[in-house]
Amino acid sequence: MNFLLLQVNDSLFPIGGYTHSFGLESYIQLGSIKTKHDALRYIISNLNTQILHTDLLAIKLIFDSREDLEEILKIEEYINVSASPRELREGCLKLGQRFIKTIQAMNLEKNIFFQSYAQKTQTPVHASAYGVFCMSYDIDMELAIKHYMYAQASSIVTNCVKTIPLSQNDGQAILSSLHQEFCQIYLKLQDLDWRDFCNASVHNDIKAMQHEVLYSRLYMS
Repeated sequence: MNFLLLQVNDSLFPIGGYTHSFGLESYIQLGSIKTKHDALRYIISNLNTQILHTDLLAIKLIFDSREDLEEILKIEEYINVSASPRELREGCLKLGQRFIKTIQAMNLEKNIFFQSYAQKTQTPVHASAYGVFCMSYDIDMELAIKHYMYAQASSIVTNCVKTIPLSQNDGQAILSSLHQEFCQIYLKLQDLDWRDFCNASVHNDIKAMQHEVLYSRLYMS
């Protein structure tokens, strides 16, 4: 078992992910998500659009780059320019920057490629920084992607439990019902390439923009 992989995907890994909903809060406040079943449908939709075509595909492309730093920086640039909502774009950058700083503070064995990436990146979004880290430290790509996917789903479930609100039992029931979905999404990922990159959800972008003008809010995005 790779405990390092578990650690960097843990909800307590201090990059500030708990402060962002990435548009979910707008769905809830505007009445689109009210129940456990609404939450499940939203998570499945998000996993199959935004997370699959941007985050997971970014990690896959980074592994495919075989430590081509220019290619990786191009991947980050694509993610940054494709994020229309300001809060979404800034939130991803903050998480990426914090991820790199936290890794650097962990006293791990020095890795020349990761150090070079950390010095040269200008737009280190979370998914790309995570992908470079996993590739640099020889973590299996499938494990890296599946752990990341689960962590993102778990984070969304936590936000649903707090914000809708739902019971903790409802949250765990949602997560357990997603296990097969995770496997299907990973299979879909195998057929995706640059042509599919950042082909995400326009509706989610709209909700992220609406979040900027909500009267009251719990999250930064």
